[in-house]
Parts: sequence; structure tokens; C-alpha cells
Amino acid sequence: MNSIRILWRRELKCWLLMPSYFLMGAVFLAVTGMTFWMFAVTMAGKGLLTSEITFSGMLFWMAFLAMASAVSVKLLGDDQERGMMELLLTAPVSELDIVLAKAGAGFQLILILALPAIVYPWILRLVFPDWHGVDAAMWLTGLLLVLLVAGMMTVCGMFWSLLFRRQTTAMVATFLTGVLIVFRGSLRSWIGGSAADASTGFVAVASHVASFAAGMVDSRSLVFYLTLMAVLLFINVRFLQLARYRRPLGNLNVTVSFILAWLLAGLINYLALLHPFRLDVSTLGREPLSGMAVKTLEKLTTPVRMILVAPLGEPLANSAFRVVGKYSHIHPSLEVQVVDQGRDLVKTRELVAQYKLRESYVVIVACGSRYRVLSLRAMERMGEGHLRPGQRGSPFSATLDAELLSALRSVSQEAPPAVYFLTGHDERGITDFSDYRGYSEIAGIIRERHADIRTLLLDNTAPVTNDCSVLVVAGPARSLAAWESAKLRDYLVRGGCLMLLLDSGHDTGLESFLEGWGDRIGQDRILDSRTTPLLPGSRERSWTMGAGEVPVVHYGTHPIVEGLDGLVSTFVLPRSVEPLSGGGGSRSLSDQVDKPRVTPLAYSSGQSWADMDFNQNPPQFNEGYDRHGPLSVAVCVEKGGASEITMDIKPIRMVVIGDSQFAANRCLAGGNEPLFMNALEWLLEREDHVAASPDQGGLYTLQIGSDRRSLTFLLIVVVPPGLLLTLMIVFLLARRDKRTPVLPRKGEPLP
Repeated sequence: MNSIRILWRRELKCWLLMPSYFLMGAVFLAVTGMTFWMFAVTMAGKGLLTSEITFSGMLFWMAFLAMASAVSVKLLGDDQERGMMELLLTAPVSELDIVLAKAGAGFQLILILALPAIVYPWILRLVFPDWHGVDAAMWLTGLLLVLLVAGMMTVCGMFWSLLFRRQTTAMVATFLTGVLIVFRGSLRSWIGGSAADASTGFVAVASHVASFAAGMVDSRSLVFYLTLMAVLLFINVRFLQLARYRRPLGNLNVTVSFILAWLLAGLINYLALLHPFRLDVSTLGREPLSGMAVKTLEKLTTPVRMILVAPLGEPLANSAFRVVGKYSHIHPSLEVQVVDQGRDLVKTRELVAQYKLRESYVVIVACGSRYRVLSLRAMERMGEGHLRPGQRGSPFSATLDAELLSALRSVSQEAPPAVYFLTGHDERGITDFSDYRGYSEIAGIIRERHADIRTLLLDNTAPVTNDCSVLVVAGPARSLAAWESAKLRDYLVRGGCLMLLLDSGHDTGLESFLEGWGDRIGQDRILDSRTTPLLPGSRERSWTMGAGEVPVVHYGTHPIVEGLDGLVSTFVLPRSVEPLSGGGGSRSLSDQVDKPRVTPLAYSSGQSWADMDFNQNPPQFNEGYDRHGPLSVAVCVEKGGASEITMDIKPIRMVVIGDSQFAANRCLAGGNEPLFMNALEWLLEREDHVAASPDQGGLYTLQIGSDRRSLTFLLIVVVPPGLLLTLMIVFLLARRDKRTPVLPRKGEPLP
């Protein structure tokens, strides 16, 4: 042990006095710091976990692998190039001592450079003391993955440096090995495969990296990394023994040892595959039921059964049991059962015959003759694949929670309401899967909430169908005709509910119609000083990340926006939507008795303004012509049902939002999805929406304003690499050869 400590300290001292080490670390921290800062500024409200922003970025891992490769191959490679390896092997130390000392020093050197890159969330915590978006447990699981990859890269670099004499070749081989291990899932998806079907999931970026960042520790990944490090350590020792003794059969001996070590490692990994264990340290799977689930259960009038059929003891079954167990003893009409299909064979056969089960690992939600069978394996694949931006944390738990809620609603209600989307004016389509144009994701969410989705093309001779519970007009690019506006007015008068999502830059033909209901929709576009420089020089709405985005963090007082405080809703070039000061324009005498009540829902920030000149490039605020923020970008209108006289009359409800892109497929993050769905639930008179809580499950919801942006940039991007560069300069000055004699000037005596 004394020899290991001496060699370890010698290696550390040599590296810490090397200026190139600090220069390499400064480059690494500059790349990772800039990457984290860009995500920290642009990803507030995108539904990502803080640990995902820290550990799941591709640039972070590429820079980390490059840095680790450069360090690890020099541990033994330098001694080989300088001819010091033969001298070291003649010292009274064993090969195991050399390998352990070099590996320990290299592991420590990599962590010295990596740790500043993963404490960025805690730096933000110091700048914003009131922010609680850092989940320590998830951060520690991400740190565990960094430790595993650092150890693997250390011994892997030592192995390749012994195999190849040139350090450049060894560095490339080490880097490619790390890429194949960490990014295997991404490479499969790039060549046409799917990360979700990557067999064991040992080394797929879509499984183990994302899972660790989300607080999921998989025993298979731990076993893989630990066995790989053990095998490579053993092979490195055998290589040094071969170099020291040079026996005639040494090459054969090392080859046999190599094969046997890999066979043993394969056997251990196979056993780990047969008996996996998954530890979920995230909070999402263990939190109490959401407000929506509680209110759904409160409305149960007939008994409902929830049956988990799975072999208990398996990781997937245990995760499902934790989620299903939250529903136990919540409501007398809900019965929760757990059937271990490996032990209770009689009950399992009964359920297979009754519900026509075709697979194991299922949850059955039944009410009378209606039932739904939920496949746990299918939901696990969904959790490892591409979820909606808002579904983060423990992916499987989030997916199962959503499916159970949808199943409860579908089996406990007779007929779901019908939500119609207007067509015929180039509106956003519910079957459009494009990222920033389509509405296919929000349509799927509406179906999960137990509602039918249909399209409606207005007919000049027929009114809006009577089974329409809510009519959604999502971003019409062409103006509605006068007779179409009349159809909408007639639909509202008959007790209908309307959701209007109207983009800036388009004449919708509904302006006068809305004035009759107390709304004024502005012929403007709202800009924010933080995103205005990113606007393109055209009148087209930009769908690129950050271009024209207007963050909304201030909400009104209404059940629709209840619980959204702390979440960021991101609009793109919205138009202002405000109540008329007079309260709704001309009305009949009956309307005067019951005026429409207009309530603002969301406001832009104080750094925004309403731009009236769309042709101005670059856009800027014009005093006396444009209006300062904050400005209302969404309102709700309600008429009737507010007094005892009108209690039996169905109220007329309408929601008007000055943007439609906020609900597009790739924009459903932060407060966007809750805002849309809460508005729809309110229109359906099902005010049992989820009351979103800020910073839940470690979600990154920090909005960095312009006043703090320079400070965070300085602390994250400038200070860490600057400190390393300062140390590099100090060691450069300290390493100047002071023993070089200084020649005296002419006429001066020799020293």
C-alpha cells in the first residue's frame, strides 16, 4: 500500500505541475460551461429536469470523453515514449501496484476537471436562493454515472496505450470506445434503429444515461461498468507482467487470460440481466395523487376495480406496484388488487379468461362491463423513448399515472364529450405530426383526458352540430366569412363553448365578433427585448428555438391558471388580447342584465411591447406608437350562471389566446400544456385540472432575466476556465529554469 501511495502522489504531482493539463481543463470547462449556460437561458419551462440539462447533453459527454481520453492514454503512454517504463518495471514494486496507482491518479485527475462542470446547478442556486429546482438525489445519480464513465475511460485509455505505441492512435481508440459505450443508443437511432429496442439497454444513451439523469439507478449498468473496469485492470496488469518477464509463452498466456476474463465478465452480466434491480430515487413515482386524479375518484358512483397482474419482485412490477399502491384506500368505490402471476395461478387464469389477456405485466381497470387493459411493457418502452417535453422525471411512473387516469375516466363515464377542431382556413391539424405546426400531441392528450376529437367544416345551410361540447379554432391563416362568424355567434348563443387561438399577422374576420363579447384583439405582435435580436428579417412566424419567443410568467386570477405560478408559458409572436374598457360594445336589453365577464389570464413581461409595424427590421419600440408591456395575451369570457336566477342555465364560455403555436407538438413544455388543457377543462365544465406545482420533481423552471444573465455567464462560463488558465500561467512562471546562467554585460566581472 505504501508503494501505491508513493506512485499515486508522484503521478499527481507530475500532472498538476503540467501547464497543458490546465489548458485542456480550461477548454473543457469553456465548452461545457457555454453549453450549460445556453440551456439554462433557453430551456426554462421546457419541461426538462435540471439533472437532464446537466448530464444528458451530447456536447457535455463528447467533451468529457475527449478530455478523459487525453488524460488516460498519457498515464502509461508517457512512460513508454520516454523509455521510463523499463526503469519503472525494475523498481521493487509489483505490476498491480503500478496499475492501481496510475489508474487512481488518472481517475482523480479526470474528476478534478469534471466536477466544476457538474456543479453548475448549485452555482445557479447561489445566484437565485429562492429557486428550488435542484433535486439532490437525481444530481447524485448523475454524479454516479460520471464516476462510472470516468473509471471506465481511465482503464480503457491505459489498455489502448499499452496496445499501441503511438499516443495519438491510443487516444482515438479510447475516444471511439467511449462513444460506442455511451452513445450506442443514439448511433442506432441515427442508422434507422430505435434506442428503445436496444436489447439489454446496458449501454444506450436513451436508456442508462437518461435514466441516471432522471434518478433511476439500474443494477445492469452498474454491473456492466464495474466488470468492464475489473477486466481491463486485470488485462493491464497482465500486459505489464509480459513486458517485465518476457516469457516464451507470455503472449499465449495473456491471450488466454484475456478470453477467460471476458467470459467471466459476460457470465456476470448475464446473471445481472436475469436478476435486475432498479432503484428509483426520483420523487415522481412516490408523490401523492394529483388533483385531477383525486377529483376523478370523487365522481365515482359505481365500483371500479384496478388489478395489477405481474410477477412481484421484478423491477418493472415493483415500479408499477408503487404507482398503483397510491390508489389504495383512497375511495370506497375503488378496489385495488395485486395478483402475483407466478404464485396465484388460479386467479391469473380467471383474469386471462375474463379480460382476454394476451400478455403478462398488465394493469386492468374495470367498471361493470367496461374495462381497459394497460400493458406495462409498452409503457416502459414509451418511458425509454421520446415522451412529451412535459413528461419528465421517472418516465415509466409518469406514463403509468397518465394511463391510469385516462382509463379511470373512460370506464367510469358513459359517453365522453366531443371536442371539434375547425377546418377549412388552413388551421393547425390534429393529424399533423410536424414539430412546430402540428397538433397531434395535444390531440393525444385530449384523448387521454377521455374526450373525443373530431374535425368540423362549417356548412352554409346547417348550424354547428349539437354534440359539439367545445369548438376549437386553432390558428386560421385565412379569414372567416361573415356567415361563418354568424354560425359561431349562433353556436355560442345556444350555450356552446369556444376556444380561439388567433395568431398575429392574420386577419381572422372575428375581430368585430369578439368586440360584441367584450374582447379586443390587437392588430399587433408582442415582442420581448430578450428574444427580439433573434427574429428573422421576414414577416413569417419563426418556429426555431428562441426566435420570437415571449415568456409568460404572470397570470391572472382564475381557475384556468390556478397553480401555474412559477411555470413559464412560452408564446411565439403573440398578439394582444384584452377586455374592452366599455365592457362589450352594443347589446340588447337582455344582454345588459347579464354582461359577459372578461378575465385576463396571462400577461407578457415588463420587457415586452406591442409592435404595430410588422415591416420594421430590426423591430424596435417606437414611443407614442407602440405600447409598453406587460400586455394581456389570453382572456376568458363567461356569460350566465353567475347568479341564483341563472343557476339552471348552462353558462356560455369562451377562451381567446393570441397565439396558436404554443400548443404545437414541440412546444408543449413548461406551462404551455397545462394552460391549454386547463382552458379546455374549464370550457368542458370539468374544472378538475392538475394544479401544477413549480420545481416539482427537479424540473428546471428558472427564468434568468437580463439583470442576472451577465452574472450567471460570468460565474459559469468565464470564472471556471479563467481560474485554470490563471493556474497554468502560475505554473509556467514557476517552471522557468532559474539555473540557466545569466551572461554579464560587457565590462562587468564574472559572477
